[in-house]
Amino acid sequence: MRERQGRAVGARSAARSKPESFGRLRVTVDDREHYALVTVAGEVDVTTGSQLREPLHELVEQRKYRHVVDLREVTFLDSTGLGILVSDHKRLRDRDGSLHVVTTPGIVSRVFRLTGVDRVVPLVDTIEEAEKALGLSAAHPERP
Repeated sequence: MRERQGRAVGARSAARSKPESFGRLRVTVDDREHYALVTVAGEVDVTTGSQLREPLHELVEQRKYRHVVDLREVTFLDSTGLGILVSDHKRLRDRDGSLHVVTTPGIVSRVFRLTGVDRVVPLVDTIEEAEKALGLSAAHPERP
């Protein structure tokens, strides 16, 4: 499992070594047998978006085309975050893959519904529901 948090860029003075986004977003990637689970916590916005975009791109580069993105610990999501997820969905679809987003009722799922993104990107309530949507079950896991 890999974890990313905001990080300093360049060798600047100590006072400027941490970008404004440092610590506001945590992204963890868990490479599971049949899919990658990407767990996100904190605020996804224009200043933190690259911390979500980069691991999603890396997964595609590694030919991992089934993503479950868990947003249940996200406290804020703007159009940047929505755009990253829509782009990931399209990139995966073009490679016969899929994206499922786990979210609970609240501000994040409301943003998906108000913008209509929920009609493009599948939303589920739990990781287990995402696994079921992927055709995985405890008794009969899907073969890659």
